[in-house]
Amino acid sequence: MSNLIELQRKYLVDTLDQIQTPHNIKFLVIDEYTGTLFESLFVSASELLNHVTSIEKIDSKSRKGQSSVEVIYIVQPTKYNINCISADFYNRDRKYSKAHIRFLPGMENHIMNFLRDKRTLQPFLSSVNEIKLAFAPKETQFFQTLGIDKPFQIFYNKNCVELIEKNIRRTVESLINICIITGEYPIIRYAKALPHEVQLAPATRLAEKLAVEFQEALDSYVRDHQDFPPASNRPRAIFMITERSLDQYAPVLHDFNYQAMAYDLVPNIDHHDIYHYKAENEAGEIEDKESKLADLIDPDWVDLKHLHIIDANEQLSGKIKELIAKNPLLVDRSKVKNTTDLLSVVAHLKDFDEDRRRIMLHKILIESCLKINQERQLTTVAEVEQNLVGFGLDFDGEKIKHMIDTVLSTLLTKECNITDKIRLLIAYALFRGGLIEDDFKKLLSFIGLREDHEFFPHFMMLFKNFDSIGFKLVKDTARDKPFHKVWFHDTIVKDPNIYTTSRYVPAVGNILSKVIANPLLLSEEEFPYVKDKPIDLLDDDEREAVGVAAASQSSSSLRNSRHKAAWSRNGNSLKNEGPRQRFFYYVLGGITYPEIKAAYDQSQLKNKDVFIGSDGILKPVSFLRSVENLTQPREVLNLKDDQKVVEEIPSFLMGSNTNAPVSHVHSANQYEMKKKMVPVVQPPVEETKDKPKKRSKFKKFLKKMEK
Repeated sequence: MSNLIELQRKYLVDTLDQIQTPHNIKFLVIDEYTGTLFESLFVSASELLNHVTSIEKIDSKSRKGQSSVEVIYIVQPTKYNINCISADFYNRDRKYSKAHIRFLPGMENHIMNFLRDKRTLQPFLSSVNEIKLAFAPKETQFFQTLGIDKPFQIFYNKNCVELIEKNIRRTVESLINICIITGEYPIIRYAKALPHEVQLAPATRLAEKLAVEFQEALDSYVRDHQDFPPASNRPRAIFMITERSLDQYAPVLHDFNYQAMAYDLVPNIDHHDIYHYKAENEAGEIEDKESKLADLIDPDWVDLKHLHIIDANEQLSGKIKELIAKNPLLVDRSKVKNTTDLLSVVAHLKDFDEDRRRIMLHKILIESCLKINQERQLTTVAEVEQNLVGFGLDFDGEKIKHMIDTVLSTLLTKECNITDKIRLLIAYALFRGGLIEDDFKKLLSFIGLREDHEFFPHFMMLFKNFDSIGFKLVKDTARDKPFHKVWFHDTIVKDPNIYTTSRYVPAVGNILSKVIANPLLLSEEEFPYVKDKPIDLLDDDEREAVGVAAASQSSSSLRNSRHKAAWSRNGNSLKNEGPRQRFFYYVLGGITYPEIKAAYDQSQLKNKDVFIGSDGILKPVSFLRSVENLTQPREVLNLKDDQKVVEEIPSFLMGSNTNAPVSHVHSANQYEMKKKMVPVVQPPVEETKDKPKKRSKFKKFLKKMEK
């Protein structure tokens, strides 16, 4: 299985190694953007110190150069960064002898002209090139486009339409980057919106726009680089481009897999994926703890995150018992009667510090999920949601009569909070093809939200704003027909191995299942090729055989039990020779954790390399809030694209550069970089003694690298 983190890391390291400097001494200077990327690529400082001598932040006051050493800059192409670079060579006391600049994607003509105008800098430029680092591999098979702030607003809020072009270009850069590091020249397909969806919400055509511009950029890159794609006997990859409106159930349903459940329910996981919790130490004291939930540093997280919460709890309990059995100093095993006893025992284990830390972290987090589930009776809500999203079928595949009765009885559940009930209302309205405004008012009143309630206008705005993502949730009149929406998700019935709360198969999983099994199973009307359909996808015999199968499949319902069998077929039983074919799936406008898991599921089931990406992650509550804000004026959204571009650099960068020389010798074992790696702060301002220091994301990364 290919690993995006390893592939991106190799690309970066190869770029650094190809830059030749005297005595192989390489000072690396980065900005905040690069620091964010490095956090997802490296666990420890030693990994990077094998290829560079030191790492420093471009606008750090403590950055010290050495006039006899060449420097490498990996920074965004901004006037601010160019001014910082120019300041390093401004006078006789310049910091370095030569500069190798590697700009991240996004170089525009006016930026290049600005660089050319820096005449004092030109004599010291050894090389200037672009480095394709436009995405962050958040997981081994999941990547996120960098540089897009609030993508859901940018692409679906009509007040932000002027920002779409710029951010589509950023997205294209990230997709080209994926192709470069994987060495793929993929076949590109996209989800085509229906005419009435486009009329309601023009943003539903963005998948087509992105796919066309991606194809043009990719073809241009291939023409300009004769060595791309590299020779390979791997089957040609397929790249699916979709956008958020394709599957509107995914962001509102309650999901019971560990990762999705934790990010949905537990409030103390911050936007840096750091979980803040309290745990007992060896002395029996309760301490504040924090741990990052990341694939690179937590193998238990990798093992557990895609399991149903019940299975994750059982597997972790097995790990706890195994860890206890390995500790010869433990003499009171007979006293372990419940979870609390287990945690107490683990807290006092000797010589298992890292294993103990991870096990306690996940046991506490899983217990938090289970507790919230019990308190809010989420299983009751989820079973009704699964019936709605399952085309009105129950677990046994029987059609449910009087669906509204089960919805109303669930809405009366006192333990469920308002947000859970609103999510159920949205699922019901999607199932019905929309409701009239009076029906929404009655349902809100039914759960205690009358028109004079402070939240009433917010929820009504939420329902109405579904128009902006291509679904008329609030019908104009009772006589209007249900809004026509082609659903691409699926449901599982009559399977004893599936939890009743987990029957939903997101559109991601269903589409990938078909395209992996055979691309002809996906309708070309619904998922056109950007270019003509490749003839070399199948040989003659296969084409003839599948042609009949595809014709019959196209007329079959998603509810057909035979389709479920095709989705769950395990490709591991098939004999595969040579490199595995790769499949890419991109969701413009944000993705959910259940959809990410669906890609992993298909990769495992079909024995293929599957990579999934987006420009952001949507959690249920944040999704509801974002939909409500879709009619907000652009000036109140506080988008980074609308913030004033900083060009003026801190005055200390223009001062005297007469600093004490820095030693040429920096080894990974000595960790000399500890003194030179500085936290990223934003915006860059001159430091004052009275200003409290904030612990930035990159500083946490640097502290982690020092360990």
